[in-house]
Order: sequence, then structure tokens, then C-alpha cells
Amino acid sequence: MLLIILFSYTIPIDLPITENIEYLQLRGFIELSWVRPYEKDWLVEQLDQLLMRDEKLNDIDRRILAYFNPLLTKSEDFSTVIYLQSGFQSKPRYYYGLINEVLGGNLFSKVSFGQGIKILRANQLDSLGPKPWKNFQTYQTEGFIRWNYPRIKFYLGRRNFLLGYGPMDGLLLSRDPEGYDGFYLYIPGRLYEFQAIFTVLDLKEIRYLAIHRIGLRLKNFLRLGFSEAILFGHQLEPAYLNIFLPYYLSQWGTDRDDNILWCFDWSLSAYNSQFYGEFLIDDYMYEDDPYPDKLGYRLGLKSLLNILLLKVDYTFVDKWVYTQRHPINTYERNGHPLGFPLGNDVDRIAGAIKIITKFGFYPIVSITYIRKGEGSIFLPFEEEDGDWNPPFPSPVVERKLEIELGIDYLSRYNLCIQFKAGKRTWYNYNHIPDNYRNQPFIRISGSLFF
Repeated sequence: MLLIILFSYTIPIDLPITENIEYLQLRGFIELSWVRPYEKDWLVEQLDQLLMRDEKLNDIDRRILAYFNPLLTKSEDFSTVIYLQSGFQSKPRYYYGLINEVLGGNLFSKVSFGQGIKILRANQLDSLGPKPWKNFQTYQTEGFIRWNYPRIKFYLGRRNFLLGYGPMDGLLLSRDPEGYDGFYLYIPGRLYEFQAIFTVLDLKEIRYLAIHRIGLRLKNFLRLGFSEAILFGHQLEPAYLNIFLPYYLSQWGTDRDDNILWCFDWSLSAYNSQFYGEFLIDDYMYEDDPYPDKLGYRLGLKSLLNILLLKVDYTFVDKWVYTQRHPINTYERNGHPLGFPLGNDVDRIAGAIKIITKFGFYPIVSITYIRKGEGSIFLPFEEEDGDWNPPFPSPVVERKLEIELGIDYLSRYNLCIQFKAGKRTWYNYNHIPDNYRNQPFIRISGSLFF
């Protein structure tokens, strides 16, 4: 049967179910999306079509599809998904429990709503989270109204965003614990797509962020996109509300000096594999001025070889990226970068091998290596007045190596149990020469959604 489901809430990225979505994308069963978290109706429609092509599925495909049963049986007019999770980590010692509920339904024809609430109780408070009450923190993760038409979709309210095809972060915009308030416009076409985001970062300080993107999509084979972002403050600039006019041109005719970033993205999918990348331009000197280029890029590969899922991702962010001569235009929110969470003057290479079995047990090994220089998004070149072409990363470089072994278990009854053990090693910890640290750890978590 074909389900026509119009509820519009999103799938929390924290759910283990998102890794199953990634598996189905590599198999070519589900479309890629530049914007995450994914929406329920977008996912359910594709899953329902996949179920009608059962002859193309193997035993592992069917087991993974079974994990989505709670989504496939929801009401068309109103439904809710509840996600429970608890976990423990040995070093640093951390334990928590959370309830995450998302709900949504139809208001009128073509109009629906989504709402999300997360309640977290932990031994350590989330510094980016809301004001606590007796170590409880309540997040309003989303709350929006959506107008849904075949040629245009418009969202008004709060929604989270992770832009790009990488793992759990992006160069242009990464997730915020409480989401982004504003509007989101999506115009899909047969060979193209257009997205526009406008959000209020801080109403008290009067800070705004606007992003728009034009993309080419050739089915699920090739995706190309160009994005432009502008962060500005002090007052609302009406010209930036024109989402179809380049922000660079809008700023050119004014006396403003706002923070503009460009980003190119691409994804190539074939033979159960995906090659993706991003190229971020914060500033580029096409003249011989003694001023630094501000560049970042990411290259990644995901490949499914029979029962082996391989992932490799390399990210590079130059020293001065995200900085701006005016502090109000620094590319940050609540003291943390809006783009790559590790900030600038950093690179990271991460790899993982996961064995996917038809019994629900998934052994995994992962390695991550990070080099972090002394650069900061809060110290622009104009203020530091140093070398405009410093070595990368700038000394003293903190190096971190993390090796992790583990196993995940996904049952047919929406239960996920994860066990991880590993070791973190730091060299020049906190940028202090010869400061060496070694930290073994164990992580255990369990989750259930219905």
C-alpha cells in the first residue's frame, strides 16, 4: 500500500536510526539530502516505496527496514515519536538519561506543524543548553509550521540544521542544541533545488544569519551546490531578506562590513559508495595584499562492501576562518563556532570500519586524529597583527589520537545497545609543550524509540 503521510516533525540526529538511513542511502534506496535532520514524511514516503520492491532487498536490508516500523504505523493526522536514552562514560565520568519527544500533525490542507522537546538529566550540565532546574535541562528542539506544496515548502519557527554530507558536523552550519529560530524555504525541481535559511542568532545583541544555496541534482548520482552565508548585527538589513539576490552584491552598495562566507559542496554516489566534499571560502586575496586567505575544505568517502561499511573523512580549517574584524560578526553563537565545532586552525582525519550483520550485531572500530593550533575564532588577523601566512597548524600544536572499539546491537523491537572501549592520547595538551596525557575510557548506552 502507499501511505500519504503529511506530518512534518524531524528525526533527531542523536537516534541510532540515522545510521540505518545512511546504510539505505549507500544502497541507493533513499535520496541524499544537503539539509539534516531528516523529516518523517520525506523518509516514510521512500520507505513505503521500497517495501513494494521487496525482491531487491537482502536479509540485512529487511532487518534494517524492520527497525523503522514505528514510523510506518503512525497516524496521518497526528502522531508522536518518543525516544529514551541513558548512558555512562568512565573517563571523564559522565552519566545521563534523556527523553526526546517529537510530535506533529495536520492543521489544514497543505499546512502541518512539528514540535520537539528534550529533557536531559546528567551529572554535568550542558554549557550550551538551557537554564537548569535541579540538574534537569529542558530543550525546545523544534517548533514550526510548514506550508507544503509540490513546488515549494516553507517553514516558520524553530528548526535545527546540519548542512552538508559529512558526519555529524558541517563547515557552513552545524547543529545547535536548541535549534535555530526563523524561516526556511525549500524549492525542489527535477534537476535543481534552492534553499534559503534566515535565523535570529541573538535578539538581545541583534545578530542574524542568512544562508541561501542553489544546487544541481542528477537523481541520486551527482549533487553540486553553491551556498552563500552572511552574518550581521546591530540592525536588520532589509536587503538581506531578498533571498534571491547575492548577499555580496547586496553589501557592495552599502557601507556595511558584514561576514560573508561562500561554500561549494558536492556528492558523487555509485556502486554502494559516496564521495563527498565541501570547499569553504571565508576570504580569498586575488590581489597581492599582505592579508591572509581564509579557507577550509572537507573530503570524505563512505563505501559499503558487502557487509563492511567503511568511512573516511578529512577536514581542514585554516587559521583565520570564521574570524571578523568586528566582534559582533564573528561566526559564532554562545561562544561556539556556527560551522566546524573545533573552530579554526585545525584539521581532523577520522576513519571507521563497521561490520553489518543480519543478526543485528554491528562490531565497529574507529580512529580519529586531530591537530589543533593556537588560533581562535575570537582573535582576528587585524587584532593579532602577526604573520599573514603562518605555518599550519600554528604552534604550539595540540595533537589528539582516539582509538575506539565497540559493538552495537539493534533489535527488531526498536532497542539499541552500544558498548565502546578505547583510549585517548594527547600530545602538547592545552598547547603546553611536552604535556602528555593518556585516558582509557568505556562508554555504555541504551536507547529505545516508539
